[in-house]
Amino acid sequence: MQNIKLKNRTKTEGNNKSLLNQKKVPCVVYGKNIKTQSLSVELKEVESLIKSSGFYSKILTIELNGKTEKVLPKEVQFHPVSDNVIHIDFMSVQDTTTVTVEVPIQFLNKEKCPAIKQGGVLNIVRRNVELVCNANKIPDLLEFDLISSEIGDSIKISNIQLSEDVKPSITDRDFVIATLVPPTVEAEPEKEKEEETEEGKEQDEKSEDKKEGSTAEKKDESAENKKPAENKKEESK
Repeated sequence: MQNIKLKNRTKTEGNNKSLLNQKKVPCVVYGKNIKTQSLSVELKEVESLIKSSGFYSKILTIELNGKTEKVLPKEVQFHPVSDNVIHIDFMSVQDTTTVTVEVPIQFLNKEKCPAIKQGGVLNIVRRNVELVCNANKIPDLLEFDLISSEIGDSIKISNIQLSEDVKPSITDRDFVIATLVPPTVEAEPEKEKEEETEEGKEQDEKSEDKKEGSTAEKKDESAENKKPAENKKEESK
């Protein structure tokens, strides 16, 4: 369990922007039967934790005013441009506190998987699964072994081994986590070239037909225009 040290925010430290300039991150701790506390934490203490896999499912021990308390990270806010951490919410928990957390999934033996050896592709539908459990029962990650998976197989939540007191938050269906699909076949370049050539020929033929039709129409119009003049010559004679 990771320990981090939090400090009470004071008026002399200034506003959130001032804290961030001091490489400190504003944060709050809230929970059942406790007053929400406005605190701060050194960026270096949480930066690597936030980037690690499964951060939102890790129980952390905080030190505050000489006391220790267990908390669960609930939300991290990032700056829209710089992507720097600008605020963190922690929820105070006890061992018996029921929590809803997202736990990452790890797929084992990809290199030995029969489906992948045959050129199949592991199509991951969910990289994390939302679970409901006591705070002291949160699994670090979920695992599925691909050692015997074939093309066409679907991996569902029922295929993941969960302890009896850990349940998925979705209970109305056996939802899909990943599928093993056949390899994608790309169109042959030569065939595509032939199709483009045939298409070009058709366009050229249509163009020629249109051109010939236009020339014929012009000739007809010219012949019609000449008739009155010829008739006038006949009358003058």
